[in-house]
Amino acid sequence: MSVSRFVVAAPRSGEGKTTVALGLMAAFVRRGFCVQGFKVGPDYLDTTFQELATGKPGRNLDLWMMGSDAVQQSVEKNSGGCDLVIVEGVMGLFDGHRDGKTPSSTADVAKLIGAPVILVIDASRMAASVGAIALGFKQFDPDVNIAGVILNRWTPGRDITAVSAALQRVGVPLLGTLERTVDVELPSRHLGLVGAHEQHIAAKEKLDIIADHIQKSVDLNLIFSKSQAAPVSHVSHVSHMSHMSHMSHMSHMSPVGAEVYANHDVQVSQKNHSVRLGVARDKAFFFYYPENLELLQSLGAEIVFFSPCDDAQIPSDIDGIYFGGGYPELHAEELSRNLSMLDSVSAAAQQNIPIYAECGGLLYLGRSLTTLDGVVRIFTGVIPGDVQMHPRLQGMGYRQATLARGCIIGSAETVVRGHEFHYSSFAFDLGSPAAYCTEQGSEGYSKDSVVGSYLHVHFSGHPEIAKNFVLAMHQFQISKTQEKNSEQQKICNKKIATNGEKNL
Repeated sequence: MSVSRFVVAAPRSGEGKTTVALGLMAAFVRRGFCVQGFKVGPDYLDTTFQELATGKPGRNLDLWMMGSDAVQQSVEKNSGGCDLVIVEGVMGLFDGHRDGKTPSSTADVAKLIGAPVILVIDASRMAASVGAIALGFKQFDPDVNIAGVILNRWTPGRDITAVSAALQRVGVPLLGTLERTVDVELPSRHLGLVGAHEQHIAAKEKLDIIADHIQKSVDLNLIFSKSQAAPVSHVSHVSHMSHMSHMSHMSHMSPVGAEVYANHDVQVSQKNHSVRLGVARDKAFFFYYPENLELLQSLGAEIVFFSPCDDAQIPSDIDGIYFGGGYPELHAEELSRNLSMLDSVSAAAQQNIPIYAECGGLLYLGRSLTTLDGVVRIFTGVIPGDVQMHPRLQGMGYRQATLARGCIIGSAETVVRGHEFHYSSFAFDLGSPAAYCTEQGSEGYSKDSVVGSYLHVHFSGHPEIAKNFVLAMHQFQISKTQEKNSEQQKICNKKIATNGEKNL
């Protein structure tokens, strides 16, 4: 990997690194650069703005869920043909997993891909102290290359002499400022930024304003020269899951019921679409890592998008359904009024179509959702239980989970790494079989052909999940064909019997 690259980080959350990172992406695109954006961590929303800024899907680099090999390979694969890679960090530069040891921070990613770090500091209420912060971050881990500082929320007309002198004293370049103005604030809500696709024109206008500020007051030439100095990086070919021997057992998953697949030699096509996968994607469901869908496609799944809000029913002739996360709670009334879609999904589950759901998808598969206003909305009822929305977070953070039983995505005792972030709670009916066991207790639901939980999983770190899901769809397709042939044989036998009676 020799493409020019840098990471935009900050001392803590809320300093403005997202705004600066997006502004830099948009500004370099204006200069004619082909830019690929990445986001450290599991966030789905910042990447929607990255796509708007660069014209290319933003992608996540999450060491906890993906592993170092997959992270590095993602950067190499997706930066091909690009002039510049810009990576937006997460939280503070050195903040990561709660144990303080597991590599998962922005600094860990920067070191892995050999990228210099631009530190964004909110200097609205400090001057020379900026130098002390920069020095501390520079010395905390000498292997992290602090290439310079951008001052955010800088008051127009303010004397910058003291800050410049302090940064010069500690040997960290001042790369520019972004003035304090309401024009560059991006709207947000309970799960983070409002998705760029939901406010496309307004979001594009906002990015243009930010890019204008960046072009006016940030030294883009100096930044690009710093990014060109990034050393050539090589893939380690060592995954964080390699030590987990149980991953090798995932191909021997348990299908519907308790029996193990008899047809283990099902060949998954690498080129031709051999099964059809319905993927819920609309304003209520849009949290999908691009790699998840790409991997499913590479394994032979034809992706067929549909809208639970607007379509009358699920797509015809599908062999599986994938419900990602999103905001079903914001569109609960619309979803509950689409009775034909609710019935269609419920009927699919009864036919044992493999269904995999994450977070928002889990909510939709429940029996009902009660909003913050106390309004009860009826959903599909595929999973026996009810959802309650809350004004405060109910679950957030990385999770290491173990599959409680064999199912469409793996065998019992398989360990999966993912993350949760939700303001709802799901009250499952007593005796409902859980999908996972975690440190927090039982989680999710798994029975027959349905798996649903709050856990978001990046398939790059767990490719066997995608493989097993496709295998489950193959098995459903086979059973569907066998059932059809059986019905045709019955009809044929009936005709033969009828003709025989006539001949007599």
